[in-house]
Amino acid sequence: MGRLKDLLARKKRFEPEGHRVSGGMAEVRLGRLVRSVIGDAKAWDGLRIPDPENGGRREIDMVIARGDEVLFVEQKHWSGHLSFEDGRFLQTRRSGEVLDHGNILEWTARKGRLLEELMKKENGHGFGSSNVVIVFSNHTLEMQTPPEGMWVMNEMGLVELIEKGNRDSPPADVDKLMEGFGTWDTVHLRGGMALNGDVRTFGLGLDDWHDNMSGDGLIKIKHTTSWFSLIRGVNSKLVASDDNRNSSLTFSGRPTLTMHVVGEKVPRDIEWSNIFKIELSRVPTEWGTVKND
Repeated sequence: MGRLKDLLARKKRFEPEGHRVSGGMAEVRLGRLVRSVIGDAKAWDGLRIPDPENGGRREIDMVIARGDEVLFVEQKHWSGHLSFEDGRFLQTRRSGEVLDHGNILEWTARKGRLLEELMKKENGHGFGSSNVVIVFSNHTLEMQTPPEGMWVMNEMGLVELIEKGNRDSPPADVDKLMEGFGTWDTVHLRGGMALNGDVRTFGLGLDDWHDNMSGDGLIKIKHTTSWFSLIRGVNSKLVASDDNRNSSLTFSGRPTLTMHVVGEKVPRDIEWSNIFKIELSRVPTEWGTVKND
């Protein structure tokens, strides 16, 4: 019975939610579009920066550094109709429901100011200039003309903005600062569901490997799913790699890791038998870390 439960756990499928899939695909598409036209400038996705005032970290969807200018990009994949009122972004869904998302421009600008404060702390000066760009990637969204001076556009609008502007490489101290931040870890489950958040503990002897990881990390797991494994034994092979190392191990049973998933109040255990891949954020440097994070 134990082997059967282990095998069924490795066969279990987790179907993704449709809106998360489309939103995730839009993020990937925007990143590819930007990098196809960026020249010597640089872009970073999903940087998470410390927020001393409110605690924890805040995510900036994309940061683009071109010459001495830095763009803070917030991406949304809304549908329906978008209008503006006193700085607030109002989304009217097809059902007629109106969602008040508040002043997204100011919220993103605040995250940009947090980033610039860290720049000043680490290097004694801020960015040469900076701007906030709000990008809407759903082509079905109907949008009211944005107020003057507000950089609100679709994906191709951002591409044109980049193409017409400075595409020189950023200063070395800006590059170094951005490279010191982490992003989300992503756990991919069999069936297509992906969970973003922070992996807190790994088990399987991988915690020390992670703490000393160089650059981004990748873990791939291959499970035995044949019914014949009920006779031969149910196991899984794991390969963990970073910029410098490859480590492999084999495990049986149903061990777990602990992850704090975005949007959930407390961390939870996830069975390794349900996972086929984990993309790990680089370990942040001192300036990208929150105490007791």
